[in-house]
Amino acid sequence: SLFEGNSMSRIVNTAAIGALLGATLALSPAQAEPATYHHAQVQGLDIFYREAGPKTAPTVLLLHGFPSSSHMFRDLIPVLAERYHVIAPDYPGFGYSSTPGLDEFQYTFANLADVMDAFTAEIGLQSYVVYMQDYGGPIGMRLALKHPEKVRGFALCWSRWKWPWPLCC
Repeated sequence: SLFEGNSMSRIVNTAAIGALLGATLALSPAQAEPATYHHAQVQGLDIFYREAGPKTAPTVLLLHGFPSSSHMFRDLIPVLAERYHVIAPDYPGFGYSSTPGLDEFQYTFANLADVMDAFTAEIGLQSYVVYMQDYGGPIGMRLALKHPEKVRGFALCWSRWKWPWPLCC
């Protein structure tokens, strides 16, 4: 399984996930059931997310970029859902999630990662691979550092994540 093994095998598994995701883009999304739409209450925020695929399958968490939302994955979700449980949230201030004012919420990568961490706990995700695009990189890597036991692998696509990066912002 792509979701099992130690840290070194996770790196190899990450390459396999990246190849799988690339290969799925050539398939027709019309073959799978469409995503369903949900909201979760997280730290006083309304977090919108798209979900597809069997809940008993391994989970792929899709983290979007800027200035986008989970809508950017609308064609990828049904294709991945043929084999995986897919979750694609909108961050606070993006898409259909709440948009608190700057006086109520600090829009930092650290804070967005904390909200996404609480979101994954709220919806009961115990283990997942993270697909990170652009802003998803700094958010997803923080999830991986905070919960290496939950993050089984990752695919990093056009991200702003650089090593080392300041963990303070």
